[in-house]
Amino acid sequence: MSQAARYDPGVFAATVLDPARLRLESGPRPPRLTVCLPHLHKDHVFGGLGSVLELARFLAPHYPEVRFLSLTPLPGQADRLDAAACLGRRDGPPPEVVSLHDDATLTVHGGDVFLCTFWRAVPVWEAFSDLLRRAGRPVNPFYYFIQDWEPGFYPMSLDHMLAEATYGHGQACTAVVNSLELARFLAKKRYALGQVVALRPSLNPVLAEALSALGRRLPARPADRLNILVYGRPGHHRNCFPALLACLWAWLSAFRPARALPVNLVSAGTPHEDVAFPDGSTLVSHGMLSLPDYVATLLQSHVGLSFMASPHPSYPPLEMAAFGLEVVTNAYPCKDLSKGHPAVRNAPMHRPAAAAAVLDQAAAAALAGAGAPRRSVLPESLSPDGWQANFRRAGIPILAPAV
Repeated sequence: MSQAARYDPGVFAATVLDPARLRLESGPRPPRLTVCLPHLHKDHVFGGLGSVLELARFLAPHYPEVRFLSLTPLPGQADRLDAAACLGRRDGPPPEVVSLHDDATLTVHGGDVFLCTFWRAVPVWEAFSDLLRRAGRPVNPFYYFIQDWEPGFYPMSLDHMLAEATYGHGQACTAVVNSLELARFLAKKRYALGQVVALRPSLNPVLAEALSALGRRLPARPADRLNILVYGRPGHHRNCFPALLACLWAWLSAFRPARALPVNLVSAGTPHEDVAFPDGSTLVSHGMLSLPDYVATLLQSHVGLSFMASPHPSYPPLEMAAFGLEVVTNAYPCKDLSKGHPAVRNAPMHRPAAAAAVLDQAAAAALAGAGAPRRSVLPESLSPDGWQANFRRAGIPILAPAV
C-alpha cells in the first residue's frame, strides 16, 4: 500500500489570509485610508493601476492618514512609486508604505478604512474584520474598486469561487465600478455588493492632454500604406491572442492580395516574439510602449484590433477610437462598444473568416479617409471628464470607521 500524501494547509492558505498575520492596535486612532495594491513598481503603472492611483488621490484628502499596502515585496527605492506624488501631497508627512508578503505582519487599528483594488486585496479586509469582531468591535466598511469581472480570469476552480465570494459583503462594501458595462453585468449576476457607484472611465491624462494639444483635430494618416495596430497580450487569456492571430491570417489570406500597398502589423501590450505569417508578413511586437510612444503609434495607425473576453470594455479599443482608428473588437454580455462610436465594429472572434471580413471593412473605411484630418470623437463608454472631476460627479461616499 502506497504511503498517503501529507496534507499541506498552505495550499489553501495561499489564497486567503490568516488573521494571525494582522496585529490589532488598541485605543482610538484617527481614520486611515489603506490603499491595497498588487505592487508598487513605478514602471508598471498603466490602465487599471493608473485608475487606482487616481481614486486614491481623490479619497486621500478625506483621511488624516494614508498608507499604501503592497501585496508583493516592495521594489528598491529607485524603482518604487512616489506615494506622496501619487496623492498630490506637497506638505505634511508622506504616506506610509508597507508590504504584506511571505510571513510579514500588518499592523491595523480601529480607524482603518480599506480601499481594495483587486480581488486578492479583499481577504486582507476580511481578516481585519475578523480581528475587530473578536475584539467585540463593529466592522469597518471598505471601498472595492472593481475594474473587471475577476472571477472570469480563472477556470472553474477555487480561485474562481474565492474571487466571486469577494462580491458578497453587502452593506459593508461600497463598490466603485469602473464602467457602465461592467456594472450592468454585475447587477445581472445579483451580487451582494452593497452600495454601487458606477462610472464611465476617464481617458489616461497623457492621452487626454495629447488630444487637447491637437485641438481634437487628428492629423491625416498616410495614404500610401495600411498600418494595423493590435493589442497583443499572449499571457492574458481574456485578450484571446490566438483568435487575434487567426483573424490576421484569415485577412492576409483572403483580403491582403487586393490591397496594392504596404501593410504594417504592429503589436503593443506585452512583449512577445514577432509572429511570421506564411505569406511573408510579420506581426512586430513593440511590447509595452511608453505613453508618448503610444500616442505617436496611435496617430500613425489606421486600424485597431483588440479582443477582450470580458464584460469590461478595456481601454485599448476606446483609446484607439478616440484617436481616429477604425476599431475591430468583440461584443460580450452587457457590452457592445459599436453602439457608442461610429468607428467601432464587433467581430465574431471565434470565426476567423467572418472576423477577417469585419477587419477588411475597417481597413476599407480607414483608407477611404486617409490623407485628410478628422475630428476626435470620444466613445460613449468614456467620460469626457478627467478622473478627479469624474469621481466627484459620480458621488462616491466618504466612508468612516465604525468605531
